[in-house]
Amino acid sequence: MKKESGLKRIYRYLGIGFSNILYKISKKINPNVITVCGFFVFSLAWLQYLVMFLFGEVNLINKILLIVGFNIALIIDYLDGEYARKTNKDSKIGHHLDGILDFIKISTTYLLLYLTTTEHFGKLFIFVSSVIFTIFIWSKYTSYRENLMSKAPKEGKFLSLSLLFSFSIAHQYLYFSIYLMFGLWQILVLQIALGSVFTFKNFVKLFKMAKIIDRSE
Repeated sequence: MKKESGLKRIYRYLGIGFSNILYKISKKINPNVITVCGFFVFSLAWLQYLVMFLFGEVNLINKILLIVGFNIALIIDYLDGEYARKTNKDSKIGHHLDGILDFIKISTTYLLLYLTTTEHFGKLFIFVSSVIFTIFIWSKYTSYRENLMSKAPKEGKFLSLSLLFSFSIAHQYLYFSIYLMFGLWQILVLQIALGSVFTFKNFVKLFKMAKIIDRSE
């Protein structure tokens, strides 16, 4: 295993630990189900936050649930791969699905952070980081091997995690704003367009791959 440092090491160790527990409980679980469960946890965390933001008032509990849910999703992102290797169920479909859901989670996080951040200064930093992430993922997309999409870069995940901490709390105490000039919405449209094409093409590949496997069986 490649040596890691900081948060990546912590999440990796937690993922290994929980995968060992899950392996002892059952060896028949499909790793792809675990991957989807991680996406479900992520979706619930953001849904409860967004509902309160739109129809109520966001409080500390909503922010804690959002951060906890995001962290659980990150741990599961390591857990599913470790469990797949332990049970010899590692597959191209699993890698493909994991990469697609990673991209959706990170892109959705940037978009929702933008929508729920009221300060223009906060929006500026979110857009800058989203452009950096788009460059990372596009470079991986154009250089993937074996017709298999690379997993979303970890830089984007941990950048999103740090943004969750900072902008869920800090932006409320910024009493100044920087009004964004030309190019703001163009960047948003570009990111959404690239993300939509990226996700659609890879879902098509995923379904084709599944059909080929079904025919071979």
